[in-house]
Amino acid sequence: MSEKVQSLLDLVAGGVPLHQGGEADIYRVSAKDHAYVLKWYKRASAFDLGTVEQIASLNADGLYKIREFGERDGHSYVVYDYIPGVSASELRVPVVVALFILRSLVATLETLKSKQLHHGDLNPGNIVLTANKGRLQPVLIDCGILGPGALAYAAPERFQGKSADEKSDVYSLGMLLFRLVYGSELVTADGYDEYAAKSLSIDCCDPSQVLYASGRFTVAEISALAPLWKATVRADVENRAEDLDELDEILEIALGKLTAGEAAVQKAVHDFVEGELQEKMRQKVPDPSEIALPYKIAGRQGKFCWWKVSFFLGLVLILIVLAVSVLKSGRSDVDDAGDLLLKKSRSLENFDELLDSVPSESTESGVDSSLLQDLPTPELRE
Repeated sequence: MSEKVQSLLDLVAGGVPLHQGGEADIYRVSAKDHAYVLKWYKRASAFDLGTVEQIASLNADGLYKIREFGERDGHSYVVYDYIPGVSASELRVPVVVALFILRSLVATLETLKSKQLHHGDLNPGNIVLTANKGRLQPVLIDCGILGPGALAYAAPERFQGKSADEKSDVYSLGMLLFRLVYGSELVTADGYDEYAAKSLSIDCCDPSQVLYASGRFTVAEISALAPLWKATVRADVENRAEDLDELDEILEIALGKLTAGEAAVQKAVHDFVEGELQEKMRQKVPDPSEIALPYKIAGRQGKFCWWKVSFFLGLVLILIVLAVSVLKSGRSDVDDAGDLLLKKSRSLENFDELLDSVPSESTESGVDSSLLQDLPTPELRE
């Protein structure tokens, strides 16, 4: 019988909350000298187990690495490697960099597609921008969600209960592209029903007009992006790009209109990494030194119990050292006393020899007889 592997949840040495959401709470935790992210789902929320199982078996630079998943205390959870980077939701990026990011995401989605998988919740919060060997690397996280995901990025068919597929991911990529370059969502609404209604009428929305009205974009940038809106943010799936391959071609053409070649693209990306991205990454990351977790760690009382044991052992060691020191000190005093007694006894032996050399008449009276002759004789009275 194989031995049961201990859960990472029970090896956590510390944790700190990173984000609290309606679907799940996110924690950064440390275990086995590594940093992980724990996504702890609310009781009413869960994930597609089959999708998560397959993603856990994949190993791609643009995809998060799942280490453990399951259910605990009535909650679903996923543990994956902590990615040192910045959420795409925290940045507004240059157009060329945004197009580069989308091409990277498309490549990662192609990897998922080869396993008959789709993300289903493409939004800035599920994209971590990190520098891998000096190059910008967008990393997708949180695959396999049940439901439409972030409402501002969900395709119309997702509100109708349909599962995520390649076409719905294409729609979400278009909404994501707008958020990256503009800094806010193309569609805002109050609640599920309003988002669903606005997604059905998305064709009436003109992203190019919004960009132009902001005054922050050049005519060349607006012109290069226009074909992308027509290939992505469309209510009817038939009006979107046929597949991810076609979308990648449109992205490549847009980059060609804005740059003088691949070297220019890499220069723009490098400047972004060394500037805004590094500045964000230099911000202090919370140290998970305090346990702040939504579950009880099995098999131990907690960090304080180990502290008490360590303190007790240290105290015992100190007492042993003190006892040994006292014993050594006491033995030294006894040895000194013995030496003194030995010297005294030797002095007494010498004194006896001296007495033996003195005449008997002197020793009997204890006084020299010659001295007695000179003393006056007392008179006797009758």
